[in-house]
Amino acid sequence: MKPASEGDEKQRAAAARQEPRDPVRKRSAQASPGRGLPEYGERHERVFQALTAAQEHHGGDAVHLEEISRAAGIPVEETRELLHELTQVHRLTTELAGSDRPDLGPRYETAPRL
Repeated sequence: MKPASEGDEKQRAAAARQEPRDPVRKRSAQASPGRGLPEYGERHERVFQALTAAQEHHGGDAVHLEEISRAAGIPVEETRELLHELTQVHRLTTELAGSDRPDLGPRYETAPRL
């Protein structure tokens, strides 16, 4: 087996320094450069509270993005990113995709507590 050359090591180091391609991860890395994960902030809390209130209003059923966005007073695209972080990073919400016929887009609900 051939030992790694200095050029190979430099290429690997350069690849590791490249910015993430995922725009949410890129925004997350900018928000919290230490770990690359977004901290739970005031806007996350607004979205989570809006989701909780809307879900309660609907008898516990999952809620569409647009309704959460309106209730939080945050633009739809930013709300989508915040919900993604609440789902993937903070594990406080669950995304239900393809649950409507016809498909009306993803719905969200608070994550079940154990």
